[in-house]
Amino acid sequence: MCHDTQIVCVIHWFGGSGVATILAAVLAAVVVVLGYWWQQRAARHERRAGIYSEAIRAVEDYLEAPFLVLRREESKPAIRELTTHISDVQSRIAYYRAMLQVYAPKSVSKAYDEFIAAARKESGSAMTVAWNAAPVRRGEDVPLGSRFSRAGSNSALDQLIAQMR
Repeated sequence: MCHDTQIVCVIHWFGGSGVATILAAVLAAVVVVLGYWWQQRAARHERRAGIYSEAIRAVEDYLEAPFLVLRREESKPAIRELTTHISDVQSRIAYYRAMLQVYAPKSVSKAYDEFIAAARKESGSAMTVAWNAAPVRRGEDVPLGSRFSRAGSNSALDQLIAQMR
């Protein structure tokens, strides 16, 4: 409690520990808010990266389908399992397509749609060829990288990744 005049009390207060205490509290609050903001920003970035990578993975799984078809077993349960797997992959693609249409920038959503279209064009026709071909029985007979073209899908993927950055 100050017993001097009001102006002297104010001068003592500003010159004393009162201002230091308030400044320390304000500085601490600013540091906490900035830390929280930075942590939330990093968490959003990590979630977005996870969604983007899973979206790409779904289409990549579809691009692998012709090889799965080519290496199929001829039993009814094996064929049913394979077609169910391909259907599940298609469902994941649709899920991520919708998610990106709602939450991602329009440029990312458009590039993802182009990636899907390229994959369906290349992998769809390759699957037709694979279903009509005799199944491959030996690992060395699997056409790794030579039988089915992925040029359009690879180009669309490069464009998608550029938009995601």
